[in-house]
Parts: sequence; structure tokens; C-alpha cells
Amino acid sequence: MRETGDPIFWGKLPFNYIWVYMALCIESDHLEKVQRILALHFEGMEVWAHGARVSGVDLTPDTELELVVISEKPLSFEVMTAIEKAFVDSGLPFRVDVIDWAKLPESLQKQIKKEHEVVQSAAES
Repeated sequence: MRETGDPIFWGKLPFNYIWVYMALCIESDHLEKVQRILALHFEGMEVWAHGARVSGVDLTPDTELELVVISEKPLSFEVMTAIEKAFVDSGLPFRVDVIDWAKLPESLQKQIKKEHEVVQSAAES
């Protein structure tokens, strides 16, 4: 029997999932937590989501959230380690994978450009 407050599943995803810009599938409270963590570690930088939570292919509630930080210069090992730890410690029920745009091969950059959603906008200069 379902407890009060438990998500109701319709297909594979609970009804309380939201689609940001009609494409990013993540619960609203989880999205807020992700955005707070990103703002702390990547203030003023644009961050995109890509992968299954954007495409909807093979999507389950525990599908990882794939993020890419848009940077012209490679981010430091310390910065990437800190964000990884923040997401591990966040209590989110899925893994968050963060990659550095500047370190990606051009072929993968092109693929991500075709299908992504902005999770955090860059600060205007």
C-alpha cells in the first residue's frame, strides 16, 4: 500500500517529476538542490544537462544526471573534486556526473550542443 507523500509512478517516473523547458526530467526539489550546489561551486558559469535526463531514452528514477560546465580553460582538479564531493554528500537519490567542457573532444562537444538544457546560466558581464 502506498504511504501518504510517496510518489505515484506513471510508467517509470513519479508524477511529481518536472520537465524544465519541457526536456530535463528531474523532481523540482532535486533540481533546486543541484542548482544551489552549482551556484556555490560555479558561480557565474553556464552549466548544461545532457544525456538520458534530457533525451528521455532509458530513463529511470535513479538515472544519473550528466552535467557539463561550460569553460574556455580547463577547470582545476581541486574544483572538480570539490563539486564531486558536494554531490556525493548532497543526499540526492541519483548520481551527478560533472564534466569540464574545455577537456572534451570536439566530437562530444558537438553531440552535447545538439541536445542539452541549461541548468545554470552564465552571469552577464
